[in-house]
Amino acid sequence: MIKNNIPEEQQITLSEFNEFMFSAIVPIKDIKDHKGEPISILLPYWRRNKLLPFFQKGKWGIEICFAQFMWLRVLDTLREFGVSIKPMVQICEYFFKDAHENELPKKNILGLKKTLENNISKKTTEDEALLLAEYDRMLSDELLLYGLKFYINYFTNLITDCIKNEEDAGFIAFSDGEVVEYLGEKYFSHRTKDFDLTKPHIRLSIKFFLNEFIQNDELQKIFVPTILNANEKDVLKALRKKNTSITIKKREGEIVRIVSTDEGTISDERAKEIRKILGLRNYEEITISTRDDKTLTFTKTQKK
Repeated sequence: MIKNNIPEEQQITLSEFNEFMFSAIVPIKDIKDHKGEPISILLPYWRRNKLLPFFQKGKWGIEICFAQFMWLRVLDTLREFGVSIKPMVQICEYFFKDAHENELPKKNILGLKKTLENNISKKTTEDEALLLAEYDRMLSDELLLYGLKFYINYFTNLITDCIKNEEDAGFIAFSDGEVVEYLGEKYFSHRTKDFDLTKPHIRLSIKFFLNEFIQNDELQKIFVPTILNANEKDVLKALRKKNTSITIKKREGEIVRIVSTDEGTISDERAKEIRKILGLRNYEEITISTRDDKTLTFTKTQKK
């Protein structure tokens, strides 16, 4: 299996990984393959077979970034399992060629802008306005968008989503080169919605590759183990949130209900808008609940 190139005392936090994900700080000469041999020996062969689009032509460099390092780990793992060049090329095209053709950096920025627009109130705050202006500036900068294509792709998106959502992510590769990504228990592909997960495949985990960089105690704290049952996952996810209380009801030794309650404060314009919609006056409380996607129930309490 993969040799860990980074000593435990040099491992970093997830926030540090995010900060330096695209910084060239890992010496290529220090990276070993699964056999313990220098991985640099394989790079010319992989480049000739178009497996290293992440590396700019003529710029091997002395050092690479964490994202490039992880892609080399993916290639070496596929090689370890005896995957031939043809399906490896198809897997590579899924993550990199498709990202280039689909203008993925632009799509990412548009997605961030849409999410922000959907979350802001009628009166945009100064910070929100500045961020929207920055998104517009980036979208109008063709040179920037072109440059981002060398850094942003479906593989880096997968790494980012894994860390952001605090769930394991990765992909499964079929013998014909077909790829299906996963995040937690959700499976998806930007190429098709029609895929068969029962077909024989190899499953590669982003969390596994992060183990080489990230301090183990931090990974254990934020990623919910896949061997837990549904109730245990719900409890651990709730515990990771701030300002959350958990009530667990048991009957005859079995958990029958888990209730997690989030607390927070809504202020300024949003609070005024909500109070107007609900007709909420001073010293009044409204509790709203739902059990399906069709109805809401509420209880209004007056305090005097």
